[in-house]
Amino acid sequence: MLEIKNLSVTYGSKVALTVPNLNINKGEIIGVMGESGSGKSTLVNSCLGLVRFKGQVTLETDNVGVLMQEQHYVDTMTNQKIIEGLLNTRIKRDDKLAELINFFDFGSQLSLHFKNLSGGQKQRMSLIMVLYQEPELLFLDEMTTGLDFESRQALINHLKVYFKQHQTVIMVTHYAQEIEQLADKLLIIHDGQVMAFDKPKNLFNQYIGYSAFIVGNNAGKSISIHQPEEEYSVARQLIDNGDDFRRTQGDIELVYTAITKGQ
Repeated sequence: MLEIKNLSVTYGSKVALTVPNLNINKGEIIGVMGESGSGKSTLVNSCLGLVRFKGQVTLETDNVGVLMQEQHYVDTMTNQKIIEGLLNTRIKRDDKLAELINFFDFGSQLSLHFKNLSGGQKQRMSLIMVLYQEPELLFLDEMTTGLDFESRQALINHLKVYFKQHQTVIMVTHYAQEIEQLADKLLIIHDGQVMAFDKPKNLFNQYIGYSAFIVGNNAGKSISIHQPEEEYSVARQLIDNGDDFRRTQGDIELVYTAITKGQ
């Protein structure tokens, strides 16, 4: 669905992003993680042809959808009028649109104005319009940044169901939880370089081990377990010490920290 070869993006003398080789298959959901300024949005902009670059970016489709972090619509008409006007249809005569509105629990917001929506409601409205057009390749750039926990989790739950049946998705996010719940593969970008790209479970096994114990609520304090038989003795020691801990075999924050910090 998407192939990148020898991609290089520079701003003046600064190299913002380098991607030697990257292949994303049809139907895959890719989670892209990295710090602010690491090159995540530059990757999306390169794929969309919004920045100048050297190298090759090949999309197998022209049917591409994009949802950025913030959207703005006019406040002089209701959300229903905006949706119907931009999509050139009428909800009452369009079963596909009505199903999306119902799926994202947006029916009660149709009569409101965009400025009166919460952050999560604004994102759902934009998603409805993007998904209505059935893009084969969908880019989501920081779609949940600024949302409270409940709004973010509600949106993730909706997308978890929807993505199983639909597009190839490239999802830029700061939140490990979104990767864990939605993504088939994890792409980590650090200082403009692709540091890792694989299934989260494979990356966990490679960089962390068989499992890990996270002590307290701090992902930075963890104990890696490389063989199953080690778990009991380590857990017993933590219990004897009175430590709170949890066991994991796929914590994305641990993987991200190990890869970007060189641990």
